Amino acid sequence: MGVVISESEHVSPVAPARLYKAIVLDSSNVFPKALSKFVKSVEIIEGDGGPGSIKKFTLADGGYVKHKVDVVDPENYVYHYTIIEGTALSEPLEKISYEYKSEASPDGGSLIKSKTKYYTKGDAQLTEEFLKGSKEMSVGFTKAIEDYLLANPDYN
Repeated sequence: MGVVISESEHVSPVAPARLYKAIVLDSSNVFPKALSKFVKSVEIIEGDGGPGSIKKFTLADGGYVKHKVDVVDPENYVYHYTIIEGTALSEPLEKISYEYKSEASPDGGSLIKSKTKYYTKGDAQLTEEFLKGSKEMSVGFTKAIEDYLLANPDYN
């Protein structure tokens, strides 16, 4: 199995506590609204949402993604999970692990640091085009959630 690591940072206008709640603690409500073109529903199918839990994202195109929650740390705005099954795991991927940490920025927003680990089958390699597209999609999803939160100031 090969491992390819990609890291990025994203500046958000949304405070870390609010963003963390929307992305981690309330994804079943927020994702279908903020990402309606991509996510139809989110449900916890095993566990209570904490480490070891399995979440199923039913996608608008009929596909699905299952991810296993690895770390939930609301005090430090840290969330780690691993995609273990679904249409996002195209060849040659075995699994994809994500590590997110959000920190407060001086302007009241957030600095989001993320690390993605792509585990490939055998010695398979991933193209720069694939990695760039995956990173752009991740930032796009985060921006859509930010836009939702900015448009709904009463969401707490």
